[in-house]
Formats: sequence, C-alpha cells, structure tokens
Amino acid sequence: YQIAARADMQPGDVFVSNHPAAGGSHLPDITVITPLFAPGGTAPAFYVASRGHHADIGGITPGSMPPRSTRLAEEGAAIMSFRLVAGGVFQEAGITQILTTYDESIPGNRGTRRLADNLSDLRAQIAANQKGSLLVGELIERYSLTVVQAYMGHIQTGAELAVRAMLQRIARAAGPDSEAVTLRAADRMDDGSPIALAITIDKRTGDTAFDFTGTGPEVFGNCNAPRAVTYSASIYCLRSML
Repeated sequence: YQIAARADMQPGDVFVSNHPAAGGSHLPDITVITPLFAPGGTAPAFYVASRGHHADIGGITPGSMPPRSTRLAEEGAAIMSFRLVAGGVFQEAGITQILTTYDESIPGNRGTRRLADNLSDLRAQIAANQKGSLLVGELIERYSLTVVQAYMGHIQTGAELAVRAMLQRIARAAGPDSEAVTLRAADRMDDGSPIALAITIDKRTGDTAFDFTGTGPEVFGNCNAPRAVTYSASIYCLRSML
C-alpha cells in the first residue's frame, strides 16, 4: 500500500501506518517504514520496517483494545499513511495531532493517553530502521547493489521451492493419482461464525490455492480479519510446517 500511495518518497523520509486497510492488524501495532536509497538511486532499493505494539493510542478504553468495539474509531488513531520524518526532520506536531484527535461523538472516546510514550517508541522504531538501513548499506558498499539484490532473490526463491516441495509431498500422501488434491477444514468462532478453508494443491508444480468460500460474513465486532492478516496467517502456517 505504501509503495503505491507514496510515489514521492525521498531520502530522509520515514512513513508510519497502522490502518487494517493498509496492511495493519489491530491499531496499537504501529508500523514504521524507511525507504533505503542506494547511492545515486532515484527510487528506493529496499525498505526497512519495524512494527511495535504501543501501550495506548486512544479509543474508548485504556490500552486501545476494547472488547466490545464495533467500529474502528472506538479503538484509537487509525493511520493510512503519514510522513513521520520528512527530509530527516521528525514531524512531532503532525503525529501528535493524529494521535490526539478523536471522534467526540462517541461516548467515552478520547485520544492517546500515553503521548510521551508514543513519541518515544516511534523514535525508537525510527532508530531501529536507521540501524537496519546502515547495515544493508554496508552490504551494498561491500558487494554492490546488484549482488545484494540477487542474493535476496535467491533467499526468496529457496523459500518458495521449499514450500512447493512440502506441499507436493502433502498432496501425494493425501490424494489418489490425480493432478491435484483438495484438502478441507472448518471451524467456528465463539459466536458461531464459520471459518472454512479449502486448499487445492497441484501435485506437479506445488501451486496452491487457498479458498475461504463458506466463511461467515464480517461480524459486528472486532474479530474480523483484514486481507493483510489473512495473508499473514496463511504464510505463517506454511512456514511453521517446514
């Protein structure tokens, strides 16, 4: 989301986001993203990111995780994308306004209760990203951008091959002599909402489709999974099985 929304990234910029529609999970988990520019580059070569859980970012209850919330505004500040550092300058006034602004029409709602902690934690996340950027920069300086990008690609390719091979083994063990096999599972949330998953695996290639058809609709509460969380949970399960 940030890459598409921020075509104007410049060296010295840092961005912050926590909105579920922009790759976030629940609002207290705030992600800080630093674009890394290689020497002479006009576009980011890499991105360094850190996600930190903040003690409070507003909402109707301390901790910003109300058990009975039915809309995002009740859970605190929701940030699609904000330039937290512009040209090397920390935008304290801007992020303070975001964290302290809230919907006054909601009973009991308020802005962050721990602004000083928020600002300190955000600075720590920026510093962590800066350290990561420096280390990647050292790799580029030592081996060249082409080599570093190539080896990062090799790591991704190796991971893909390992997952494909595992899925092929599962498919061959689970199904008859057909080109593909479909595995199904279902469960229910505490309120009875169904969660259904059908995984179809191509035995020849390891190509796999995750089909959540049959899963219940969005619930009137805070136990919904946005697209980013669904992807993340699926990938986590695959990684755990290796």
